[in-house]
Amino acid sequence: MPELPEVETVVRGLQGLRGKRVKSVDIRRPKLVSVGSKTLSPTRKHNVGHARQFQKALVGRRVKDVRRRAKLIIFDLDANWHLLVHLKMSGQIILKRRDQRQIFVRLQNTPTAPLEALPSKHTHITIRFSNGTVLYYNDMRVFGTWRLVHARDLSSLIDLSNYGPEPLERSFTWQKLRVALLRRPRQKLKPALTDQTLLAGVGNIYADETLFRARLKPTRRVTSLTNADWQRLHRSLQYILRFAIRTHGSSVGDYIRPDGSVGNFGKYHKVYDLKGQLCKRCGKPIKRITLAGRGTHFCPNCQK
Repeated sequence: MPELPEVETVVRGLQGLRGKRVKSVDIRRPKLVSVGSKTLSPTRKHNVGHARQFQKALVGRRVKDVRRRAKLIIFDLDANWHLLVHLKMSGQIILKRRDQRQIFVRLQNTPTAPLEALPSKHTHITIRFSNGTVLYYNDMRVFGTWRLVHARDLSSLIDLSNYGPEPLERSFTWQKLRVALLRRPRQKLKPALTDQTLLAGVGNIYADETLFRARLKPTRRVTSLTNADWQRLHRSLQYILRFAIRTHGSSVGDYIRPDGSVGNFGKYHKVYDLKGQLCKRCGKPIKRITLAGRGTHFCPNCQK
């Protein structure tokens, strides 16, 4: 699932839509869309009525801004509407410029995956804008969500209210990191870092890479950290996230950028998905364990 750096990269790639109006909306899989603040059912049955309501509310709207909250992409629209998009496991947002006759992408990030012309059979939402730009939403697993919510309901939306603090905000100090994670005092470090109610946007990749840089073992209890540990963890977390954003994220799974290119942070992974390979710091093998149901990679020699 795309994490904070990948979602931030997508958001930055969508900034060119600011000021543009939605000309038309085509929805092939109605279960992806909804209107209103009501919590979505996990089963999410196909509802053609929801799709028509979504189209009616979205067509003609102007994009005022595109921003991120945790792993959510938020389109701020005129008339006090907001479009909340969660890419989930395999969602991709691709933009085709007016001057492009055709656009080709790999729906899976493997060397053998073919380039496919869009729209493909996995393109479930197509949005055309006033300047000729076309947005394609691909989703092979169809787990993503597109929710259109009016501003009056935004503050009560569970999707937004349950997130912890943003780790890259200027006000996010090491003390605030400590307070956030100590809400689960008996929790281990890796599950605490990836708990979205404690900290927004961090998942498997960046928790593993952060803990390696901070030289902290993922199985450490939150309460075992000293002030020096918290400061090192805070510096490492912000460094890793900022570096990952500069390199456009990690193209693990199905993530690609809105222009169809891949992220480059995977070239800089030190432990994530490198089980058995030698640690670049000490030369000992990287180990993989499972914590809270998640694969976790670390160096048992470097991380204490």
